Amino acid sequence: MATDRTARLAVPAAAALLLWPALWNGYPIVFADTGTYLSQAIRFYAGWDRPVFYSLFMLPLHWRITVWPVIVAQALLAAWVLRLVCHALAPGVSGTTFIAGVGILSACTWLPWLVCELMPDLFTPLLVLSLCLLALAPDRLSRTEQVCLAGLATLMIATQQSSLPLTAGVLMVLTFMVIAGRVPISIRPRDGGEIVGVDLPQPIRHGRACPGHPRFVGRCVDSRDTPGHDDEKVPPLILTPAGRVPAMTDTWLPIHPTRPRRWPLLVLPPALALFALCSVNLAAHGRFAVSPFGNIFLLARVIYDGPGMAALHRDCPVGHWRLCPFLDDFPPTSDEFLWTHDSPLNRAGGPKIVSTEADAIIEAALRAATLAEIRAGLANALTQITEFASGDGLNPWPAEVSPWIERYFPVREQAAYAAARQQRGTLSVPPPLAQVHEIVDLAGIIACALLVPGAFRRRTAHAGFLLAVLLVLPLSAAITGGLSAPHDRYQARIMWLPPFAAVVSFAALRRRSA
Repeated sequence: MATDRTARLAVPAAAALLLWPALWNGYPIVFADTGTYLSQAIRFYAGWDRPVFYSLFMLPLHWRITVWPVIVAQALLAAWVLRLVCHALAPGVSGTTFIAGVGILSACTWLPWLVCELMPDLFTPLLVLSLCLLALAPDRLSRTEQVCLAGLATLMIATQQSSLPLTAGVLMVLTFMVIAGRVPISIRPRDGGEIVGVDLPQPIRHGRACPGHPRFVGRCVDSRDTPGHDDEKVPPLILTPAGRVPAMTDTWLPIHPTRPRRWPLLVLPPALALFALCSVNLAAHGRFAVSPFGNIFLLARVIYDGPGMAALHRDCPVGHWRLCPFLDDFPPTSDEFLWTHDSPLNRAGGPKIVSTEADAIIEAALRAATLAEIRAGLANALTQITEFASGDGLNPWPAEVSPWIERYFPVREQAAYAAARQQRGTLSVPPPLAQVHEIVDLAGIIACALLVPGAFRRRTAHAGFLLAVLLVLPLSAAITGGLSAPHDRYQARIMWLPPFAAVVSFAALRRRSA
C-alpha cells in the first residue's frame, strides 16, 4: 500500500522539488519576453516577434490574478515527462527513487530555474524527450499517455519559432534510427509475467524456451516468421514465468519498422503546430506563414556577421532601402538593433515595415559573400555550443515586464512581484552552484558518449535516447546561435538532458546486465 501511495505521489512530489528557485526568489522568474507573453492573450493581439500560444497557455492559469499556477503547471508537466521516460527506459525504478533523482536534478542542474521562469524555454528539452518517447518507446505508453504526449508536443512546437527546425532535425535522426532496424517490440506479460528483454539472433520455434532465459517459455517470433512484415503488425511476444527472472527493458527484432501506431503520433504534432502558426498569422497579419516577419532576425544576423553591412554600404545608393539613412548610427550588437526603441530598425519604420525590404538585403549579402556568411554562421554555432553558463537573464526587467504586472494584476500580486529578489536586483546563481551545473552538464555529455556503443550493441531504446540527446546539442546551437545570436540561456536550457539521460540509461543497462 505504501508503495502504491508513493507511486501516485511521485509526480506531484517531484514537481514540488522543482519549484525551489521561485520560492527562494519570492516570485516566479521573469525575462524580457515575459511581458509580451503576458500581454498577448490579455490584449488579444499577435506580436511580430513571438507566437501567441505560450500566452494562451498562461492565460487560463493566471487569469489576471496570480502567475504562480503557471509555474506549478510547468513543474507538473516536467515531472510527468521525466516519469514517462523513467518508466520507458527503467521500468523498475520506484517512486521514491524517482523523487530522489529529480531532487538531485533540481539541486545540480539548470532545470528548476527553467521550470520557475515565465517563458517557454522549458518546452525545448521536454519536446526532445517527448519525441523520443513517441518514436522509440510508444509501446511503453498507454493510449491516453500517447495522445496527451502528442498534444503536449504540438503545444511546445507552436510556442517557439526555433522549435520547428529543431523538431525537424530530431525527427530525421529518430526516423533514421528506427528505419535502421532497431525497433522496440512490445511484450505483453500474462499470469504475473515480468517484462523482459530478449535478444533473438536466430529464429525461435514456437513452444521452446527463449534463449538465455530458460525459465521463460512462450512464443518468440522474428521477421521470417511474420509474412508481409512490411505492412503487418508484429505479433506480441507472450512470456509466462516458470521462476523468478530479473526484469529487463526492451525486446528488439530486425524487422521493417512500419508500425501504424508510431508514425501518426510523430507526424501530427509538427503538422498541427505548423497549421496553427500559419492560421494565426493569417488572421493577425494577413500572411499564411510560420513567421511572417522572421526575416528581420535573419537580417540582423547577416548585418552583424558582416556581409549584410557590406551590402548596405555597397547598394544603398541604388537600392534606397529604409535602413540606408542610418548606416553610420548602427548599435554595436544585433540585440540592440532588434530591441532598443531608438535603433535604426525602429527609426526606419519598425520591423513590419523593414521586413518588406529585408529579403532583398539578405539576398544581396548572400550573393556577394556566401562563404563568408557560412563561416560566420558556423562560428556562431561553435560559440553557442560552448556558452551555457547558468544565470543568464536573472536581472530585473522594469521596462519590459513591470508595466504589464502593474496594469493587469491586482495590488497584492504587484507587491509580491516588486518585493522579489529579481526585481530588487539580488537574484543570481551562486558561483559554486553555477560551477556544479557546468561540471554535471559536461559529465553528462561524456557519460552519454560512453554509454552509446554499449546501448547499441544491446539493441535497446536507450541508444536512441542517448544519441538524440547528444545530437540535439549541436543542432540547437546551430539554430539559435547560427540564426539568431549566441546567448548562454539558449544552450543552458538543454544541457540538463545529457546527465538525466545518462543516469537513467546507466541504471537500466546495469540492471539488464545483472
